[in-house]
Amino acid sequence: MPTPFVGGRIKPDTLSENLANALNLRLSVHETSSVNRAREHLLAELDSGTVVGLKLDRYFLDYSTDDFRFAAHYVACVGYDDDRFALVETQPLGLQWASGESLATARNARGPMSSRNRAFTIDIPKGGLPDLGGAARKGIRSAAENFLNPPISNFGYKGMHKVADLMPQWLDDLDSPAESLPEICTIMEDAGTGGGLFRMMWAEFLAETADITGTGEFREISDAYREVSKKWTEVAELLKEAGVASSRESLHSASKIVHEAADKEQHLMHRLMELSS
Repeated sequence: MPTPFVGGRIKPDTLSENLANALNLRLSVHETSSVNRAREHLLAELDSGTVVGLKLDRYFLDYSTDDFRFAAHYVACVGYDDDRFALVETQPLGLQWASGESLATARNARGPMSSRNRAFTIDIPKGGLPDLGGAARKGIRSAAENFLNPPISNFGYKGMHKVADLMPQWLDDLDSPAESLPEICTIMEDAGTGGGLFRMMWAEFLAETADITGTGEFREISDAYREVSKKWTEVAELLKEAGVASSRESLHSASKIVHEAADKEQHLMHRLMELSS
């Protein structure tokens, strides 16, 4: 089989929608199949002083060194100079400049999770932001409910157990394990699909929620997720090792850790459900 997608992210585009709903923000989305209309819309927004979120495939941008395609990457466009556009990237890339041609190609790219030149802006309404503590609790409760009650066995803690069951056979089942396993490691740890990276982000959010709400138990669970994050990073390294050295032992070790992480995260999400109710 081809390279499996081991992900911890929700459906593309819903993160910004959920954020807007939780904080009473005004989200404006623009999509078009026309490259020219997409450019005209972007220029008009930038000329009005608006920061624009763009969904694209970074593989096609001038500055990219990516060797894989992924059409659900997001950047913020903050300005332009003639035919060069200023993009705020994820760390460690920071602020980058891309030509108009490469940006148009990246925005119009097709593939899994792609959109039609999607652009979006976010505005704070006149009424201001709602109570952040309440919004944080609501978001945590929603995440916990989705994790604990997945619609299919590929998601949530059930999905973690499922992928752990499949891992020991990947040297036999994958079309090219020497390429696929290191690629899974890179995507999990560096490209933003889950693994240790996303657990650390979740831990940071829980720690901030503890500060906002004054509920110390959120910080305790945050610390627990930091430990889980280390385990996922270990899993990624084991998968890379399995691909490079054709090591079945590494796959079995990774499988065991993922099963343990699934049990731990299921327990932590139950605690979060109780705290956020």
